[in-house]
Amino acid sequence: MKFSVFGEKLARNSGIYELMDDLGNALSGKANMLMLGGGNPAHIPAVEEYLRQRMKSLLRTRTGFGRIIGNYDTPQGNTAFISALASLFRKQYGWKIGPENIALTNGSQTSFFILFNIFAGKFKDGITKRIMLPLTPEYIGYADVGLTEDFFATSKPEIELLDNHIFKYHINFESLNVTEDIGAICVSRPTNPTGNVLTDEEVRKLCALARKHSLPLIIDNAYGTPFPHIIFVEATPVWDEHVILCMSLSKLGLPSA
Repeated sequence: MKFSVFGEKLARNSGIYELMDDLGNALSGKANMLMLGGGNPAHIPAVEEYLRQRMKSLLRTRTGFGRIIGNYDTPQGNTAFISALASLFRKQYGWKIGPENIALTNGSQTSFFILFNIFAGKFKDGITKRIMLPLTPEYIGYADVGLTEDFFATSKPEIELLDNHIFKYHINFESLNVTEDIGAICVSRPTNPTGNVLTDEEVRKLCALARKHSLPLIIDNAYGTPFPHIIFVEATPVWDEHVILCMSLSKLGLPSA
């Protein structure tokens, strides 16, 4: 059996596949494992109890349960949830955001596969564009989502030594070169796996840089702010018309949400 180029890419080993395979196998065994990695969902008793009560409430109502198991949502996602989310962001952060600005996907890997291949790869006019990662090292899950080779442009960080065994790395804006073959800029905040959180000033500079070059800035919120906010430094959530803010609920105990 012969696979296409895409099939061969999908079938080969990747860093994110091996990571998820390790996490799944560790939890499926009988050993009493302590999952200390940052990538696995947390079992938070208070959150699980709240979700349990909400599930019981849905099961008690025929219409609610029926909608869950028997109705399609729109391609954009559940309309009630999307409207509630847009309302929350308008009230809490003053963002000029509506339901038309929000889409739901089956997990972050799906969203990045779609986003990266929308803005990078081969275009109809024959040109090829790449995704710029202005700060490295970056999340291993990005590595294999591109459908073309030479998919990323990267930049070395600026290292700030804080102590004998502590350092922080920053975006080196002086060496950051946004060329014509860049289709989008992407950063994770916090950065996986180091937990480094871009400062508000760095995010402002990235926003200005993306706006200057008419590029989308993709911010992978990971486990940062506004939720689930599992970070320990001050950071302001950012959204604008040229910013694509990707958020996940998986670290609260809702894998693939």
